[in-house]
Amino acid sequence: MMRMRPMAIAMATVISKLALAASADSTMAAEWEEYRYEEDDLAMLKEWPGEPTRQMIEYLTPVIGTASAEQLSYEEDNIIFRMTVVMLPERGDVGASILGECVAMAEAEGMPVANMTARVEPGARAVYGRLVSVNLSDNGGRAQTACFFTKGKLYKIQAIILPEHGQPNSSLAIRFTNSLSFNIERVYE
Repeated sequence: MMRMRPMAIAMATVISKLALAASADSTMAAEWEEYRYEEDDLAMLKEWPGEPTRQMIEYLTPVIGTASAEQLSYEEDNIIFRMTVVMLPERGDVGASILGECVAMAEAEGMPVANMTARVEPGARAVYGRLVSVNLSDNGGRAQTACFFTKGKLYKIQAIILPEHGQPNSSLAIRFTNSLSFNIERVYE
């Protein structure tokens, strides 16, 4: 019976630390908004903690070469939220290689912590990808990256949690990398 008390105290400490971390993230979490990108080539719904800036960039990799891409980004509370959509309408035949390269590039940014299957949409409309989490080199924080390839586009979603944020497993980063929908026709009530 005596052994239970230290374990109970340790568990209570862990639970209180998790609750504190969640409450720190919850202040910012309440302000998120879903943005619809149906009027342009992006064709998706994405949640952001604030209105992202948009810019056209050149995306360069060995598999793709150089391609035009749109990058959306927003920074708040020492987290950089970034999404890059690479337009590859003629490259569907190598979509698996493009997706694999996106994952490999994410892992190369540091020490991988996790690499798992990611999915957008249920059932027959599902789009599968990969979610990678790495501790960035040179104590640069942690990056969570989700990669998807569908309909001639590479979607690279990344949340970079800087060390100053203080929570490498931020629920905000998880929310960002997981909030994507290609079902822009869905009905809102």
